[in-house]
Amino acid sequence: MLTLGELPVEVVIVSSIAKARTYYTHDGSRLCHSSDGVRPCVSSKQLQAKQCAVCTRNQWGSRITPNGKRGKACAEYSQLGLLQPDVPSDQLSLRVPSTSLKSFRDFEKSITTRGEKLNAVVTKIDATHRKTHSVLTFRIIRFLEDGELNTLKELSQITASPFAVTDGYTH
Repeated sequence: MLTLGELPVEVVIVSSIAKARTYYTHDGSRLCHSSDGVRPCVSSKQLQAKQCAVCTRNQWGSRITPNGKRGKACAEYSQLGLLQPDVPSDQLSLRVPSTSLKSFRDFEKSITTRGEKLNAVVTKIDATHRKTHSVLTFRIIRFLEDGELNTLKELSQITASPFAVTDGYTH
C-alpha cells in the first residue's frame, strides 16, 4: 500500500474498486465496510445497516470534521491496483480518500471521453498538502504503446526468489 510519503509516482492503474466504504470507531478499529457502497460485507465486525444508502453513518452530519464541517462517519474511497512501468514486479495499491475522489473521477472521465481506459496510460500521482488534509492529483504522462500493458502484466506475474543465487556452499 502506497503512502503519501511515497508520492509522487508514475504508474499504470490496472484496477479500480470504486465506491468502497469503511466505518471506523473513534479508536481506529474498522467496524463495518463495503466493497461496492451498496451493501456491507458479511465479514464486517458489526454491521451498521442492511443497505449503505439507509445507514445513519452514511448521512451528512454523522461526523464533524476537525475544522467544524459536516461529513459522513462512513468514509467513501476507491482502491487502485497499480503497476510501475520501470519496476513491473512491484504490484502496488493506493487508497484514494474521499477528499480526492472528485479529482480521481475527473481524471478518469478525461481519459474515458477520449475512448481510452485507465490502464492505457502512465499516470503521475502526487499529493497536494492543505492545512487539514491532502488531496491526490492525477496527470497523464504518456499513453502506452501497443502490447506494452500485456508485457507489464506478464512481468508482474514473475516472482523472484528471495534467496541469492550461489555457486555451491556458502559459509
